[in-house]
Amino acid sequence: DAPARTGGPGGRPAEGGVPDGGVAITLPDGSIAYAPNERAAAAVRAALSQQGVPYVWGGTDPSGFDCSGLTQWAYRQAGLELPRLAQEQDTAGFAVAQADLMPGDLAVWDGHVAMYVGNNQLVEAGDPVQVSPLRTTNAGQGFQGFYRPR
Repeated sequence: DAPARTGGPGGRPAEGGVPDGGVAITLPDGSIAYAPNERAAAAVRAALSQQGVPYVWGGTDPSGFDCSGLTQWAYRQAGLELPRLAQEQDTAGFAVAQADLMPGDLAVWDGHVAMYVGNNQLVEAGDPVQVSPLRTTNAGQGFQGFYRPR
């Protein structure tokens, strides 16, 4: 899988430090990724703060999340309202290539959505909310693509 491009490979800064305009995010594994702006960084931090929260079908708050509830809630904390359903959250942004992923981008399947956090990792409402390796497959669901919320 291709790394994020937020300065250097894998969401790391280009030579000389933090990329222009990049906002540092410390990931659970201790690595650093760089979001394109503060809104995306805030959404990633919000989603990561919910690790361990149980999966609840239709869940939209920290007592329990489903996949789109988590991404909607995380972006709401950052000041952006996303549609409720996974298959509609791509309409709140524009398509990006896997090679151009940045923290805060969404990976959308026919019935699932996850948030790219950088360094080839996703945060998603599994059972519980957890960080997973970047992928384009999900239990046989059709992959719609990667999207960057506006």
